[in-house]
Amino acid sequence: MSKDYENRILIIDGTYLAYKSYFATLYSGNGLMHTTSGVVTNEIVGFFNILIGLINFYSPSHIFVAFDGPVKTFRHESFDEYKANRKKAPREFYMQLDVIKNLLTALNIKNEIVNGFEADDIIAKVTNMFQSQKKILIYSADQDLNQLIDQNVAIIKKVKKDNLILDLNNFQYWYDFKPSQVVDYKAIVGDSSDNFKGIPGIGPKTACDLLAKYGTLETLYQNLDEIPTKYKTKFIEYKQTAEKYKFLATLCTDFDLQTQKLDDINITNLDLTKQAVEILDKYELKTTKNKLQNLMVN
Repeated sequence: MSKDYENRILIIDGTYLAYKSYFATLYSGNGLMHTTSGVVTNEIVGFFNILIGLINFYSPSHIFVAFDGPVKTFRHESFDEYKANRKKAPREFYMQLDVIKNLLTALNIKNEIVNGFEADDIIAKVTNMFQSQKKILIYSADQDLNQLIDQNVAIIKKVKKDNLILDLNNFQYWYDFKPSQVVDYKAIVGDSSDNFKGIPGIGPKTACDLLAKYGTLETLYQNLDEIPTKYKTKFIEYKQTAEKYKFLATLCTDFDLQTQKLDDINITNLDLTKQAVEILDKYELKTTKNKLQNLMVN
């Protein structure tokens, strides 16, 4: 691993990592991991395997984990159809998720949820708080977080079986717009994962061409007379919809966190406490405990 990515803040989308860990083993054909009493632990094991792997590989100086809250967000309140196409995870997923959060806390790994907001918003908040003090690496598959990329912020992107670092240097190799235009692009083209329909008849190429010329959705609307009539008509008809999509896609940081200081998320806080050992032993996570012990040594 390049030294360029050591000594950074590693911010992890905990909800994404939990889903990834749960569903990666659910259909593996090898059977689910469980305790002798039958409590399933595949999600917990997978979560900490990846977490420990990220710490070992990227050698962060600070670490923070963000989770979605259990209640509807301001986006659901503003848009009834927001993520309505996503199926709710089974009860078993949430039971293991609670164990993951408790174990993180017992290990002194700072993690937070904020009711009414998503993990993405918390990640944006922590990024804004600390990016002037430390460079930041974000681990998530949510492309909304691409709007945070700048000279001090990069994202660990999964490509096939490998991780690569998505940053300002290579962003336009993967996308035909700038990180700052992520929300404008989504407003125009839509995003099936969030159930945004976009503006009908405006495809990715047209959207990218318009953003390359005008920069933002607002500037585009200020210059509608310059664009072809067939597009102008669509933009006029769907103006309110596009503006709503941009608002919903924009990460929000207007809330308070328990995390206040850089020292709150220092990797040196990581500790295999008595409480952590009790949780690991309760769920018979011997291999995970060994990996954590090795992490302390290294």
